Amino acid sequence: MKVWIRGAGELASGTAWTLKRCGWSVLLTELPLPLAIRRPVTFSDAMLERETEVEGIRAQRVADPTPADWHRDWIPVTEDRPERVLALNPRVIIDARMRKQAVPDRREWAALVIGLGPGFTVGVNCSAAVETRRGHDLGRVLWQGSPAADTRRPGTLGGASWKRVLYAPASGPLEWQVTFGDLVEEGNRLGTIAGRHPIVAPLSGQVRGLLHPAVPVHRGLKLADVDPRGAEVDYRTLSDKARTVGRAALEAILTAQQEGRL
Repeated sequence: MKVWIRGAGELASGTAWTLKRCGWSVLLTELPLPLAIRRPVTFSDAMLERETEVEGIRAQRVADPTPADWHRDWIPVTEDRPERVLALNPRVIIDARMRKQAVPDRREWAALVIGLGPGFTVGVNCSAAVETRRGHDLGRVLWQGSPAADTRRPGTLGGASWKRVLYAPASGPLEWQVTFGDLVEEGNRLGTIAGRHPIVAPLSGQVRGLLHPAVPVHRGLKLADVDPRGAEVDYRTLSDKARTVGRAALEAILTAQQEGRL
């Protein structure tokens, strides 16, 4: 089964990891300059570093995907240009770009189109949808209706929501003075923008997310994540949310297959 996953951020990568681990043929598409911050657990860095690895599964950037790429022992990652991927005849499309707003109906592109999170309504712009909001319904596969609307509020971890996420105070080149897994105290300098605008830890905890410094920064862009749970969190492993959503996508494919939709 050929599965095209749009996006290579945290939930897309958790889904790709799950499907590849189970033996499925997977291809990821992403922006040339990805905006993911939890990069140790995303395949998006392949766009900038050519190759990356998440929990033992490798991904490599390919300029022009070919039919042979469905059969690699690694996951191909390429720029999101639909016409090139559609020529490879994917049977399943999973839209994991997390745009959090209504997206165009592309159900004619594949036998099964799965939408992750807000912006999707079954029968309108997807065949099935997956709930991505934390809580009782996280990972529920929907065959009618829509996932919960975007709250525009970061999920709460260790009692912190907005406070743990950092946004750019200005525009300009980005430079980090810390790396993933570093333990920081509130007020510590994490980096700078344009050499003169400091990026300061909003609370004490572990550095879990950092935007790639090659990505151009504009004021208000999400830059980093400090997890207040500190050293107890392993930043190198997929989150419970990413694993749950990935397994839900697998459930949706298997259900559709069992019901003769694929």
